[in-house]
Amino acid sequence: MYISKIEIKNFRNFLDTTIEFNDGVNVIIGHNNSGKTNLIKALGLIFNPNAQKRLTIEDFCKEIQDFSEPPQITISATLKESGKKDNEKLDDKALVATWLLNLESPYEAKLTYSFFLPESEVDNYQKEIKKISSPNTTSYEYWRVIKKKFIRKYVARIYGGIPELNNRAEPDLLDKFDYQLLEPIRDVERTMFLGRNPMLKEILNYFLDDDVKTNTDLEDSERERIIDERENKFFKGSKKIIDSLKDRVNIDAILEYSEYTGASAGGTPKFEGEISEAELLSALKLIITSITGIDVPATHNGLGYNNLIFMALVLAKMQMDCSRYVGQENAKVFPILIIEEPEAHLHPSMQFKFLKFLKENINKAKQVRQLFITTHSTHITAAVNLDEIICMYLDDSNKLNVAYPGKVFDLQRIEDKKSKAFIERFLDATKSDMLFSSSVIFVEGIAEQILLHCFSEYENKPLVDRHVSVINVGGRHFEHFLKLFNFDRTDPYKRHAINKKVACIIDSDPAKFAGGRWIECYPFEIKKNNEKYRSISSIATSLKEGKSSNIQIFYDDSGKGKTLEYNIAFENPNCRLLITDCMAKKNKETIKKLMEQYPGDDLEPLKKVPNMDKELTALIDESEWPSEDDKKRALIAAYYLKAIDKVKGENALQLGYNLSLNLDSEKAVPFKVPEYIRNVVNWIYG
Repeated sequence: MYISKIEIKNFRNFLDTTIEFNDGVNVIIGHNNSGKTNLIKALGLIFNPNAQKRLTIEDFCKEIQDFSEPPQITISATLKESGKKDNEKLDDKALVATWLLNLESPYEAKLTYSFFLPESEVDNYQKEIKKISSPNTTSYEYWRVIKKKFIRKYVARIYGGIPELNNRAEPDLLDKFDYQLLEPIRDVERTMFLGRNPMLKEILNYFLDDDVKTNTDLEDSERERIIDERENKFFKGSKKIIDSLKDRVNIDAILEYSEYTGASAGGTPKFEGEISEAELLSALKLIITSITGIDVPATHNGLGYNNLIFMALVLAKMQMDCSRYVGQENAKVFPILIIEEPEAHLHPSMQFKFLKFLKENINKAKQVRQLFITTHSTHITAAVNLDEIICMYLDDSNKLNVAYPGKVFDLQRIEDKKSKAFIERFLDATKSDMLFSSSVIFVEGIAEQILLHCFSEYENKPLVDRHVSVINVGGRHFEHFLKLFNFDRTDPYKRHAINKKVACIIDSDPAKFAGGRWIECYPFEIKKNNEKYRSISSIATSLKEGKSSNIQIFYDDSGKGKTLEYNIAFENPNCRLLITDCMAKKNKETIKKLMEQYPGDDLEPLKKVPNMDKELTALIDESEWPSEDDKKRALIAAYYLKAIDKVKGENALQLGYNLSLNLDSEKAVPFKVPEYIRNVVNWIYG
């Protein structure tokens, strides 16, 4: 059995939202204020017995517009029979028997939390609302009346089964759920370092004689006999210690004043006592043995490691609470573990190790039946399967949306199956940033990834201000990643996609057909009305097919573009910022000479620059382009592209540095961002 979904109405930022869960691990990600913590609190209102069930006016969703009836908060959790046989227990169905919606397999049960104004108060409410109602009445005025006159009269209830029947869920059955919440900020030192702490003391007591309790070779009667012998042995030993302490204390000197105070009239005082195992456990302190072999108090440990120890104690407690140790009536049946932002105290590799342990715990040890993690960590999302990720985000209209990246693939199709495997293989901590950002720009190379943020600064529209991720897909793998964002509400798979702005920047890559295949060429080589030439890559056109409006493809469609580096030089033919130290010395000198000849009326001086590439000049001479200026630009751009061919990544780093210095300079030289790049930035900002 597992919590398969939760339906939340009118609670905080949830107007009417349904969120589906996985059987096992659920990693919930999203922007700040997207509702992750509110979701955890909504779960707690049903499953956490210690949660405050009465809410306040601030807990209502302020998007409510209709006040003709008293606003009501409802949170429904559906419990469903597990598809994993090893995750289904015999007592699961018995636990939810009175809450069942259907009996056939897979069975479903429902629990509904409701915070509402009783029927006896509805007439009074409507009269008060009618008094202030007018076309000009604001929602603030309605909420003010509710807060002043009615919120104290609201009641909280938890119903089982069909909500409309209003059958109260049995408290003793609700207590069978073990809801453990680990918040990002917690005082672990106070909680776990001393044995007298109730939780640690209970855990120590539970694991006392664990070697005997877990020995499957022994009969129950034999286990009891051994434990009784140990307890008797401890009692005899502890009595000797107490007696020896009494012999060392001058009791008469301490109590001699009892005669003067008159206390002896009620009897002669004396000291007697014994100590139990449980009481002596309080003397234990948590000590850490370092790799040097030296014992140090846990208070000297780092906060991250202490949090890991604390989490281990919580898991031990969950194991204890589900065991016969607490008695059959008190034992928990369904342990739920919720961890908010585990990255708050753990470095990336430790996050990965911790998550791996938790997943193994669910699959093998079963101390936890269902795990919920809220996180901003790309290292955690990179360590889990796509199916385990739930993405909460706000769209352009500030409306809450929920996406399930693992559900966008139709696994009956080979293409989708390959795409899912590809993404899961390459979704590292860098690329998984696409799931967290407000918008995404996919690029095919390192140069675009390095330079794009700088270009946006030149347009005075910084991408960082819009929380945009620039993701290098490492080639022509756009199609795989775009499936995560190709949103279509009417499609059974695409409706699970993430509906955010996604731009793809690709090279035009003109080509000519030769030797039975298409090979790249320069744009000035293209012959008009000739099928053996194409000015735009076939990938650029195919990517546009079947895409939703939130996905846009950008490339230089002027017929004069090639790669980013070529396009930059074409737009800035005499900008010395483009010359970097990673170029070969002779190439730097040639480019300088070429730039010195621009602008000019004649193409010939550029051809005569020392070390000029004769192949390029020959291609320029054969070009059908009518504009001499375009030819000059193209010759400089083509030579520039050849000059950096082996050092594109290093050149992009140095170019980015040059451009950044120029941007901050009081005597900045002009630099023109290629038009298709400007279009990307404007679209993201639009």
